[in-house]
Order: sequence, then C-alpha cells, then structure tokens
Amino acid sequence: MKNNKINIITSFPKSGNTWMRFIIYDLLFNDHNITIENSSEINQLIPDFHMSKNNQLILDSRLKDKEVFLKTHSSYNQMSKLPIGKIILIIRNPLDVFVSLYNYYEIEKKDKSEMIDFFCTYQTLPFLKKANLPNWQEHIESWINSGKKYHIVKYSDLIDDFENQIKYICDFLDLEITDKKIDLVKRNTSFNNLKNIEIREREQNIAGFFYGNMKEKKTNFMNKGGYGNYKSFFNSSELLKLENSFKKNKWIS
Repeated sequence: MKNNKINIITSFPKSGNTWMRFIIYDLLFNDHNITIENSSEINQLIPDFHMSKNNQLILDSRLKDKEVFLKTHSSYNQMSKLPIGKIILIIRNPLDVFVSLYNYYEIEKKDKSEMIDFFCTYQTLPFLKKANLPNWQEHIESWINSGKKYHIVKYSDLIDDFENQIKYICDFLDLEITDKKIDLVKRNTSFNNLKNIEIREREQNIAGFFYGNMKEKKTNFMNKGGYGNYKSFFNSSELLKLENSFKKNKWIS
C-alpha cells in the first residue's frame, strides 16, 4: 500500500460516488487505455467500505504498493481510525439527490409526501438514518473539518466542465494527464457507457457492481443522469418546502 495511506472517495448516497470510482479506476489502473466494458474491476480495485465484513478491510492483492482509494458514505468520525490520505468529496444538489434516492429505493408514490417532509427535517431518509449514515449536511462538514487534505467535486461541475474537473483532480492527486487520456476517461465514464454496462451485466447476470447492487430491483441504477431533474419531479409546494429547508446552505449551486 503506497505510503500506507488510504485515499477516500466520499459523498452522500446517490451523489456521484460510483461515477467517481470509474474515473479514478480509469486514471490509475487503465494503463492500456482500453474501453471499459464491465464493473467488476471497479469493485475490486476501488473497493466499497460498506461491503467490508465487520469493518475489516481486505484489499485486492493487486493493490499492494499501489494508491488505494476507498468509497464510503460515512462521516469522517466513522472512518477516522483508518490511515487516511487524501479525500475526494463529491457534492450534489440535495433536491436531485432525493429524486435519485426515490428511484433507487423504489419509494412508493403514496409515501412521497412523507419522505419529503422527513428529508426537509432531517436532510436524509429514514432507512439511511437507521443505517447510521450522516445526513447531507453532516456528511459534508465532517470531511471538510477533518484536518485532512480534501478536494471538492461538485456533481454539476463534473457534467458541465468535465475536462477541467479531471485536471483539477489530477493536480490534487499529483497525477500527470494528457488531453488524449481525458478524452478516453470522458468516453469510458459517460452516462451512456455506464448505462450500457449496467444493462448488459443485469441482463446477462454478470458479476459486478451493477448486478450486485440492483439484483432484486426493477429500477435502474443509471437512471437519468444530468442535474435539475427535481424541477419536473416536485410540484410547486413540494419544491418551495425543500428549497426553504436548504436555502441557507452554501454548498448548493
């Protein structure tokens, strides 16, 4: 393990963590610059802390003497016993986060109003709170106040300004990158490519991130992509309620 440090990729659930795992994989492990056609390597080389047993992290042997990146939705305090190196913190508009959570967890329409009220009050949803995950605001603040080196990536910036965001990430990680490599990363991690990987793995029962996460679900992990989908999802009163509950938050743009 290089420098005996573990780098962290962290976000509130449904904020772009999976996208970032694919990006980091492409930057660090795709030495032959091939087209990414499956997600199994991502699970193995950019592991998910929440998939570890009893918080015991067993790393793939290929990560020996390599930079290690670990995905988590936990707070810094919950992860602070690890030898943390650098932190990539992904932030997404909480209203878009709600829409993605609603889809991913297959929340029924009859429960929508109740879930909105809960989200406005607690900035999370009941099952995430029960799982002891920090709420949207707590998650951000725990990592920026960790005293560790962190780099913030806003989900909307990654969509609107992908090339420069990759350069900023590489600067933060002390990686050299060419424009040709950035183009490859953009193609490999595009919404359409990741959606095609999900469809193929789920249809053919291929072991990997998407099959494992969506095995019992009828919805799609790669749902709509983009941002601002909340504007057509909420009615005017729902939208006003949500905007008022988050209006003083400086991390929303």
